[in-house]
Amino acid sequence: MAELYFDLVVAGKRTCNNENGTVKKVPKHLQTEVLALLEERGYDADGRPKAEK
Repeated sequence: MAELYFDLVVAGKRTCNNENGTVKKVPKHLQTEVLALLEERGYDADGRPKAEK
């Protein structure tokens, strides 16, 4: 399920950012796992690619 929600976040259909009120949230019980996938693959909590340092 985490992979499914990861794909939805990257597509802009869901978010793990609690401050984003315009997109539906990933279910709370999956947020930690989805956030970890986003982080390790270079995305922020809204599914946007992180800027290179």
